[in-house]
Amino acid sequence: MTLPNFIIIGVAKGGTTSLYHYLDQHPQVFMSPIKETNFFACEEAHAERRTGEKHPPNPPYFRAKTLQEYEALFAGVSGEIAIGEASPRYFACPTTARRIHDCIPEVKLVASLRNPADRAFSGFLMRVRKGRAALDIPERLTSESHHVKEGFYYNQLKRYFDVFPKEQIKICLFEEFKEDPARVVQDLFKFLGVDTNHVLDTSIRHNPGAIPKNRLLNRLFYHPALISMAKSVLPESMQGLAKRVTQQNLKSPPEFPPDLRAELLQLYRADILNLQDLLNRDLSIWLNEA
Repeated sequence: MTLPNFIIIGVAKGGTTSLYHYLDQHPQVFMSPIKETNFFACEEAHAERRTGEKHPPNPPYFRAKTLQEYEALFAGVSGEIAIGEASPRYFACPTTARRIHDCIPEVKLVASLRNPADRAFSGFLMRVRKGRAALDIPERLTSESHHVKEGFYYNQLKRYFDVFPKEQIKICLFEEFKEDPARVVQDLFKFLGVDTNHVLDTSIRHNPGAIPKNRLLNRLFYHPALISMAKSVLPESMQGLAKRVTQQNLKSPPEFPPDLRAELLQLYRADILNLQDLLNRDLSIWLNEA
């Protein structure tokens, strides 16, 4: 049975899509052909539906619901040293750390953390981009917003440190990754035990922030049923064209209101200090901005 020996666990909007694609360039790395399998969070999502959770994750987001389906994603492994997947949903899921440990206790874990205020704003913009929210920034980014709540990293990450040795956990900072992606990924190569001299193409920005020019049209582009139908009936060349048409309906996002950003950073301050102690790592890159 072939299972991953490393997993990118998050965070959402922390550069995980770029990490997935950059790592996939290495000949000694095999990445699951499906990003965000969400296998180790699937059971909890169904439990949330059974208990009447208001906004439980949609089953289509779970590409592998059984261990056999999960294993099948790695059937293409052919001698690669590092075998991985990336599912940012794992970071916030309360039971995932234990579930991963029970299945593959020796697995290495990678978490890319981003200034929590910026991550909350980016997550909100993604919902706007997909037509799931209006562009009402102050009303949407309150202390009760799930985008804001997801930025309290300490307890979420501590669950992993409680069950995995710290040597198996690699923490990247999004801000350092953005400044020098090649250096950060080469450091990951060392962590994963693959050749660190492989040259990367980091010129492509994956999943950049944007908002729709026409919200109604964008909701149509991102409708799950239409996306699924397009993938099943359109040849690959036409799928690329469809993606480009979708991109034409996007524009640059607004700036993060400075007063709201400062307010959120103050809200996160105690959690950042706890996280700094947990990681034994200087996080002044976030704290000083408050």
